[in-house]
Amino acid sequence: MPAQAAAAATPATLSVLSLGDSITQAYGTCGSFGDCPRNNWSTGTSTSVKSFASRLRAALPGTTVTTANFATTGDVVAQVPSRIDAAVAAGVRPDVVTLLIGGNDLCSPDNRVASDGYTMTPASTFRTGASAAITKIRTTWPSARIVLSSMPNVASEWSVVKTGVGALVWSGGDLCRTTRGVSSTGRRLSSTAAAASAAAAKTRTTQYNTALQTACSAAGQLCDWDGGALTATPVTKSLIGTTDYFHPSIAGQAKIASIQWAASNFSK
Repeated sequence: MPAQAAAAATPATLSVLSLGDSITQAYGTCGSFGDCPRNNWSTGTSTSVKSFASRLRAALPGTTVTTANFATTGDVVAQVPSRIDAAVAAGVRPDVVTLLIGGNDLCSPDNRVASDGYTMTPASTFRTGASAAITKIRTTWPSARIVLSSMPNVASEWSVVKTGVGALVWSGGDLCRTTRGVSSTGRRLSSTAAAASAAAAKTRTTQYNTALQTACSAAGQLCDWDGGALTATPVTKSLIGTTDYFHPSIAGQAKIASIQWAASNFSK
């Protein structure tokens, strides 16, 4: 909507709630292994990032924007409903809910071997989880606008870090085994099997995105899907943090904020 119309339709106070995983806690961006929420793309305060909430403040100067961050490091999509419950218990009543989820479903070292032999959340399980998460947001806060991100581009990120120290960090952390083309125990696969494994991870990313898009569509016009924009964005070296060579850097957080803002109704 035009800026003037958006301002007219927006209340004097606007509450933004972040849901998701360690990306939305800006893990590693303070130079240590831990959350650094001030740098997160959604509700962070860093001027270097220009978070979604910060962009709302700039676009709606007469509106007070408040924030709450219930994203939780390590979460998979199935855990989002419990974070919604926690937000409700804390008295959060958001007008905007951002959600970036799925990286751990693809990459967590805690993922068990599925029936297809890969350590990723099965597509059907993710589809159920995405539907449950978005449906719960919609039923809990019927008038809230949902800003829904596509999956991070893990394949592109791996292509950047796999020839350097990042490969050692990913291996040591047992991260993204399917993308890296290793077995569930970290054993190097044959070139043919490794290629098939990486291809399976790309396919699973597409399946996760389809599940998220479908859930967003079912939630109605108050759900803004980024159209796969985050997944389609190539990951460059500057966008990757050097604490663990896995999570976004401050520049990476800024890139996510820019993508999600552009995809949202607020930027129109």
